[in-house]
Amino acid sequence: MGDSKVKVAVRVRPMNRRELDLHTKCVLDVEANKVILHPLNTNLSKGDAR
Repeated sequence: MGDSKVKVAVRVRPMNRRELDLHTKCVLDVEANKVILHPLNTNLSKGDAR
């Protein structure tokens, strides 16, 4: 099992008009071969995904 390799593909779609209008912040950055996740804001308002 030490010789196994895992490849992960990450695809980030452009923000849609609603997300842009709400000034939604992207929680993911891709730099070279690294994916950086930023913490979510814990103050969710009504209608946000939970």
